Amino acid sequence: MVSWFAVDTAGCDLRTGGAPVPPGAPTPSAALATTPVATWPATVVGSDGRRLALAGALGEGGARVERLVGRLLSPPTPVPEGGVEALARATPLGPLDGPVDVLALSDAVEAAGSIDATWLDGLDERRRAPRSALVEGGRSIELQAALHVVMLLATAQLDPAIDDDVDAHVASGAQLWLLGAAVAWCLAAGPGRDPFAAWAELVVRGWWPVGPCQGRLVVAATRARAA
Repeated sequence: MVSWFAVDTAGCDLRTGGAPVPPGAPTPSAALATTPVATWPATVVGSDGRRLALAGALGEGGARVERLVGRLLSPPTPVPEGGVEALARATPLGPLDGPVDVLALSDAVEAAGSIDATWLDGLDERRRAPRSALVEGGRSIELQAALHVVMLLATAQLDPAIDDDVDAHVASGAQLWLLGAAVAWCLAAGPGRDPFAAWAELVVRGWWPVGPCQGRLVVAATRARAA
């Protein structure tokens, strides 16, 4: 039986810092799901010498997860003029018309207190939808692995530079919540069928799409790369 290990770029076991030693994990995704830390590119090796990147370890939809993380960790690319507004309108619950307000972070946090509650409930339901399908389809360990690795990497990337910056922490928490939804949909949905794709694109570029607040669609920049 092949054992699998999550390793760093030097081939060292992320659990021990040394050479991979059995027993390891029974599958590539199980190795990623239990790793205490994550490095990029995420890699697993088998006791038979096989080596897989994140996409191969996660199976169907894994390449979409890998691309999502790659964009988050890569140097920024500017959003074309009007692109922020267009991506913000492509909400996970479908297109929204009306004014788009690009607010300062503190103003966006305040606006989030008046977000449309019914719409937010629908967003949470849409976020949870693919998880049930993946579990029922026998892919719970792949989902667990994808979420574990992405959250480890994204938390480090999105962590505010100033510990007592409350607004920045509110925004980063919301961004992580959206990324978790995007990861599940990457695994469950076919190309072009991911309702969180547009908002995930905003997040990886440093934006926080808040949602509809008192008749306006609010979005805010959260990092210098999105300014």
